Amino acid sequence: VTFLRSADKDINTPLPVLFFPFIGDIIIFILEVVTIMLLNEMNLLSASLEFFAAIITTVLLVGCFLERHYKDTTEKLLIGALAAHTAMMLVDAPIWLLLNQPSPEKILVVKVLSFFSDAFACLLTSLYAYCLTSYISERKKISYRFAHTLSIFCGILVLLWLISAFNGMFIDYDETGKDIDGPFYLFSNIYYFCLPAATITLVLQHVKILGPKDALSWILFGVLPIITIPLQYYWEVTPVYISSTLSLLLVYMLIHIEHAKRSADIEKKFVKQELALSESRNLLVLSQIQPHFLYNALTSIYRLCDIKPEMAKKAVSDFSDYLRGNLDSIKQTAPITFSEELKHIRAYLSLEKIRYDDKLEVVYDIQVCEFFIPPLTVQPLVENAVNHGIGDLPDGGCITLTTKEFSDRYEIRVIDNGVGFNPNCVPTDGRSHVGISSVSSRLEIMCRGSLKIYSSPNGGTTAMIQIPKGENE
Repeated sequence: VTFLRSADKDINTPLPVLFFPFIGDIIIFILEVVTIMLLNEMNLLSASLEFFAAIITTVLLVGCFLERHYKDTTEKLLIGALAAHTAMMLVDAPIWLLLNQPSPEKILVVKVLSFFSDAFACLLTSLYAYCLTSYISERKKISYRFAHTLSIFCGILVLLWLISAFNGMFIDYDETGKDIDGPFYLFSNIYYFCLPAATITLVLQHVKILGPKDALSWILFGVLPIITIPLQYYWEVTPVYISSTLSLLLVYMLIHIEHAKRSADIEKKFVKQELALSESRNLLVLSQIQPHFLYNALTSIYRLCDIKPEMAKKAVSDFSDYLRGNLDSIKQTAPITFSEELKHIRAYLSLEKIRYDDKLEVVYDIQVCEFFIPPLTVQPLVENAVNHGIGDLPDGGCITLTTKEFSDRYEIRVIDNGVGFNPNCVPTDGRSHVGISSVSSRLEIMCRGSLKIYSSPNGGTTAMIQIPKGENE
């Protein structure tokens, strides 16, 4: 059901309804199992259950790839564990079919399959320990030492199983091809106990980090096999292997739900950022279109109409570009090239040049302009430099706009030689000062950029924007 719902997000069918088509199959399956047990065909039952378990984990693997669950370390390790479990079941199931009618010529094949079955079991335990450690580390960083140690132990066991294939110290075969206990068979049972117990220990060490629900899901990988160990005296090793299938299914569901929650949180965060950007952009645009600037610009154009008509025409064009740039920014949700922002800046400074005349000097040192920035990022800084830096000087001053490209970033500087201020003091001039805070937040959200202000009383002001190259590209 989890796989079906992950493949189609629009499935809204109630959970019980999805099971209805399978009820008949389940009843038939149960009847077949009971029949096999009554006929004492336990080998066939073991093979059937292990093939069925392999199908289940294969479906989970397909679900992981359909959901693209192979990017995070935890998800990669889970895929590895599922693949090891599938291989273990597919290798172990034929052994029961071969032993159902033992013969000497089958011994070599059974030995090879048995070795790979145990090797995949050790690999599964190792990958599970790493997967659990990675899952815990997503909440709080922990050492992988335990997983490393367990993996070494698993490697030693694989070597012992390889030796056993030659000398029969764990499992041997008589002249008819039937399996018998070797002299160190008890040690192999200890192995079945120690590996699950190790994963239980790892979970218990970090219960506080995992929480009760997560800890219960992860600990079952160790608890269920230990519980089923006594059944080996009646049903050999199959219950131990099948119990790991149920554990992996629970862990898959746990990680899948965690992934869904994480995706939902990211989406909520993205929506909040979009809302914050929209509000910030609108406030910035409204703060830029100030009545006193509009009045000064229109008054300057009005005076030019009689004495310098050609200059008045250009001023009207610049005023139109300025207004259009501000209003277009309300609809603009993506970054724009610096060259577009520069056009808006030139239009603004051209209007201010009419007002201040020779008291305002502008220097452009543009070394690069084909990179992206949020709209209305530099223009508010230039406006601050004019109004609060140069505008308060009796003789005016100079504003320098520079752009540079470095190996890891783009850098923009707005420099003025105006009155300056103390950056550590909160302004008490009664203004809202929306521009600086809005520029800073939008730089961070839209392109991971930063804004830094350097100033001192009577020492001028430098506003520096840095935009990482990787994010920009």
